[in-house]
Amino acid sequence: MSVEKMVNETKITIGVLMFVSLALLVTWFIFDITEVSFMNNKALLAFSLIPLSAALASFLKLMKIKKNPKVILSETDERLVAEKNEADAKALKLLQGVLFLSYLGYTFIIPEDTFNSIGWWITLIVLLLSLFAPLIFRHITKET
Repeated sequence: MSVEKMVNETKITIGVLMFVSLALLVTWFIFDITEVSFMNNKALLAFSLIPLSAALASFLKLMKIKKNPKVILSETDERLVAEKNEADAKALKLLQGVLFLSYLGYTFIIPEDTFNSIGWWITLIVLLLSLFAPLIFRHITKET
């Protein structure tokens, strides 16, 4: 992939993410001033931080590419890709452990919510999804 193409893609990504973040921020501001209670208005403010942080990460990536264009080689070097995949796998295992502990904690700390609370079900579903998604993706990619 050429440097110019990657820089252009990163600039587009930053622009889209900033637009989404700004749209959510303006929506929160309008709802807060007009005292419209569509939902918890602070949730819109919190949601605007997600694309803003992704735009910041893309901006830092762009600065890294502009400073040293040879950084793109790290995305295609097989050894570095394998190292990155190994780090991602370890991060997934850590996340699965945290999800499992939060599921157990939720179940033991608030036993009356077991099978009744939406929070308990969401925690269970996310935990199961994190456990089975790698197997499913491996099966899908093996067949194609």
